[in-house]
Amino acid sequence: MTTRRTLGLCWGAMLATWAAAPALGQAIALGEAPAPRDAPLAKDYHLRLESAWPQAPTAGEGCRNGGDETVEGTLTLGPDGTYRGSLDRRTLILFCGAHGADGRACELVLEGDGKVTMTGHVVPDEASPSGRALRVWWRPTRGHGAAVRGACSAEFKRSVEGMYLSATHSAEFAVPAAGGGRRMEQLENYAWTVEVVGR
Repeated sequence: MTTRRTLGLCWGAMLATWAAAPALGQAIALGEAPAPRDAPLAKDYHLRLESAWPQAPTAGEGCRNGGDETVEGTLTLGPDGTYRGSLDRRTLILFCGAHGADGRACELVLEGDGKVTMTGHVVPDEASPSGRALRVWWRPTRGHGAAVRGACSAEFKRSVEGMYLSATHSAEFAVPAAGGGRRMEQLENYAWTVEVVGR
């Protein structure tokens, strides 16, 4: 069992706040042999982050809170020791519940598709097979698309779209050494599953 720190805004947490859905999250590292602690890291890491958000039905309203998101692409090591890349993001956010001062319930769907820029810094990690982890941040690039529909107010829909297109997200996860194969981890308190392959 691996405990992993996580940072930044999580869409699952945002939906949980709006709809009072319970947060979920548990860390699981799927088997790999430890590498020597001085083993070099890969020059490139292909990442796939897939959401593991709570999927909460709303009684009597025929809709649910949840959705899914994937962020996928390659981070490449630069001369300054930082990993960087442009990754693809696809999102479906479902919201059903009350919001605002009047407390009226409504339904909203956001679909997003576009690029994010991601930066990763290497940090020590005793639980990692390589002895190191990546602490990454990602943010939507200009031109990232989003479409919001539903019966919620226009102001609320604009607010959700604006947050989606501007929020910076972050997480931390272990990475295998160069040649260490594929690694999967479910992050604690941040409802993401991460697949990392060194190249």
